[in-house]
Parts: sequence; C-alpha cells; structure tokens
Amino acid sequence: MLEVEIISAGLFDTLQDEGRPGYQSQGVPLGGAMDRQSAALANQLVGNPLGTPVVESTLLGPRLRFHGPAQIALTGAMARPTLNGQLISRYTTVNVAPGAVLNIGGMQQGCRTYLAIRGDWQVQQWLGSCSPPPYQSEVLTPDSRLQSGQRLNIQNAPEIEIRQIPLKEHPVFSKTHKISVFPGPEWAAFSNSARSHFLSQPFTLSKDSNRMGLRLAEPLPETEHLPGLLSSAVLPGTIQVPPSGQPIILMADAQTTGGYPRLAQVSTNDLPILAQCRPGDQVQFRLHA
Repeated sequence: MLEVEIISAGLFDTLQDEGRPGYQSQGVPLGGAMDRQSAALANQLVGNPLGTPVVESTLLGPRLRFHGPAQIALTGAMARPTLNGQLISRYTTVNVAPGAVLNIGGMQQGCRTYLAIRGDWQVQQWLGSCSPPPYQSEVLTPDSRLQSGQRLNIQNAPEIEIRQIPLKEHPVFSKTHKISVFPGPEWAAFSNSARSHFLSQPFTLSKDSNRMGLRLAEPLPETEHLPGLLSSAVLPGTIQVPPSGQPIILMADAQTTGGYPRLAQVSTNDLPILAQCRPGDQVQFRLHA
C-alpha cells in the first residue's frame, strides 16, 4: 500500500473524478474535475481508469511526500513542479522513489493542475464519486478536501512503461479566450442590443468566481426588465443573467435548477478552457457554427 502524505496543502486542493452523473433530477450537482480533459490525460499517463481520482489544485498546489515507490503524472495549468528540488516534466509519466517530496508550486499560466498517481485510491465515496459536493463534504467525502498532515492510501499497481504527450500537443494558455456557445432557452427574451453586446464585447472574469460558477465583471445592457422564471433546469456551461446584468457561467459544482434567464449554453468542448481561466482573464463569446 502506498501512503502519500500532504506536507502542506495548497490554496484549494481537492480529489476529483468524473462526478455524479444521473443524480441531477434529485438535485445533486454533477461535480467532478473542472478540466475533465486534463484530468483524463493525467490518468491515461499513469495507466489508471478514467474514473480514478486525481488531485485538482487551484492556483497553488501542495507539497507531498511519497512513503513508497510511485508513478505520477501532472497535467493542466503550467507550473514548475519539483521532485526533491529538481524540476520534472509535465504531461509525462514520472517514476517516484520512496521518501521523495513533490512540490507542485504556483500556477504560472492557467488555473488548475491535475496530479494522477497510479493505483487504486482508498478514499470514501458518496453516490459513486469521491468529488466533494458543495455541501456537507466533510461528512459525505471526508478524504476529498486535502489538508496539511493528511495521508492518502493508494493500492499499488504494477509499474508501466513511461508514457509521454509531445510538447506540440500541450495546451497553450492565454489571457484571452474564445468560447463557443449555443442560444439558451431564454435567448429571445433578451433585446437585440443585449445579444449583440454579448457576442461582440469581451468580458472579464471576476475574482468572485469558483467551482460553482464564473462571474463576469461587465453587465449586459437592457436586462432590467427581463421576466422572472420559475426554477428551471441548468447544467455546467449554462450562462445565466441575474438582475445585476453580470452573466454567470455555471460550472462543475453548480446547482441543478435556477431562476435566472438562461442566455446561452457553452459548448462542452470549451468547458476545459473556462476551467483554466484566471480572474482578470477575458472571454469572447461566439455562436457555434
């Protein structure tokens, strides 16, 4: 059994997997990794099934000590991870010796890194997932919000050959992002001016953003008299417009229903891009062809 010690936690480190599909009708958020593409690649690089937990770190990652041999991979945001003080590559399988210390550090570009560790994670699940829900996570998934001094147990698996993703296939990060959207159910309720503004002007990601939703700083025009709605279904990628006029892009931990007009729906392919946006980044929306 491999034991991984959290020497010091980062800014916001959680265990994430593919979430809880199939429970939205009961009011349970989908959850799971924000950047599902990076999480899947990390697991592939160490030979784990796609649903295996990974460590998702936001802006600043943890320091970990491995009490046994391990194979790991790091994907997602651009950091400068070190193993015993030596820089290691991202997007490749890395062999770790017993006693080694991994320091993920701060994200230089992008927002979230994903750490995969080969083996069968021995962590508590709720409804088939270890991802912490936005409520009562300390009871339902007590292992999943990483704390300094915590220890994780992973059942070892046979070592695999080194796998690597070529540099030319690594993500390229930017401060501006083009996001494809489809018209939402209430698209027609917005004025021509509001719709035109939404598709022609950049929006800045507010620091008041999290795994539940990304709030945009600039308001849309002519939203004061939008009709109220009965609570209606929403999902990750739904763009709601509250009375302030500032659009909110719902993300992985979002509620399953909402009462604000649904202006648009982000293309599933572009959700990983939004997951890597940092406060201050700008997004430009375009209708999906």
